[in-house]
Amino acid sequence: MPNSRLAAPLAALAAPLLLYGGALVSQYGFGLHPCEMCYWQRWPHQAAIVLALLALLLRGNDRAMRALTWLAAIAIGISG
Repeated sequence: MPNSRLAAPLAALAAPLLLYGGALVSQYGFGLHPCEMCYWQRWPHQAAIVLALLALLLRGNDRAMRALTWLAAIAIGISG
């Protein structure tokens, strides 16, 4: 089980990865063409993935990890 301190950044990474991955599979795997809003939603997901990865990379710095995790959570919220 991962360290409880890493649970939030891992969740902030897993959620947009699964959602963005699902969108790509739907588009390229099943031929479903996304609408314009679907394209808009991809940007916050991509930002959340990058922010969560940075949070995990900087796990030695608690403040930076928390700030980046919060920013990733905000990006996930914006995508909704």
